[in-house]
Parts: sequence; C-alpha cells; structure tokens
Amino acid sequence: MSKVLADMHVPPASRRWGTRLGLALVVAIVIGYVPGQVMRRDPRTVKLRLQLDDLDGEVRTLTAANAALVRDIAALTTQISAVEDRARADLGMVYPDELVIRIAPAVVAPDPAPAKGNR
Repeated sequence: MSKVLADMHVPPASRRWGTRLGLALVVAIVIGYVPGQVMRRDPRTVKLRLQLDDLDGEVRTLTAANAALVRDIAALTTQISAVEDRARADLGMVYPDELVIRIAPAVVAPDPAPAKGNR
C-alpha cells in the first residue's frame, strides 16, 4: 500500500522561497546592525574617533598654513616690495644711506618675594 500524495500538504515553491528569502534578509540585517551597535560603544572606537577629530583639526590648521606659504611665495616671486620687506625683517638689511636705530625692549624687574618669617 502506498501513501497518497494528496493527503500530504506541500506548500507551493514560491512560498517556500519567499520564506527563505525573508529569513535571509532578517539574518543579514541582524548581522549588519548588531556589530555596528557594539562597535559604537567600544572604548577603542571612541578613542580612535577622538584622535580622528584631532587629526582633522590639525589638517585644517596645516592647510591654512600651507595656503599662507603659497601666498608668500607668490608675493616673493612677483613683488619687489615683498622681497625688500623680507630682507629687512629677516636679514636686517638696509639701504646704504639709511640710519638704523635699535631700541632694546624694556626689561621689567620681577617683584621681590615677600620675606618669610620664623615660626
């Protein structure tokens, strides 16, 4: 005696594959979401993010300094007055008929410390 296939319930193939696809999607979301949440709370990740923020600030500072240097280079290659100003400031150069008067900066004496008495 053989079993009759009509008595067994077999869901259609599209329903089986739809269920499998749905479960695979749920598993993929869990695999992608959970480690990200764990990594956000990891102290190493927080420390690295702070270091990254510090480095971004340093990059911005150095970029501004580089831009200023590029402007200085452009001025030194095109403007005679920029070369003259740089020679006067950095090298202390003057024209032969100029009189140079140097004034020493004022030195402020520190206040004497109050005398400590015997106890």
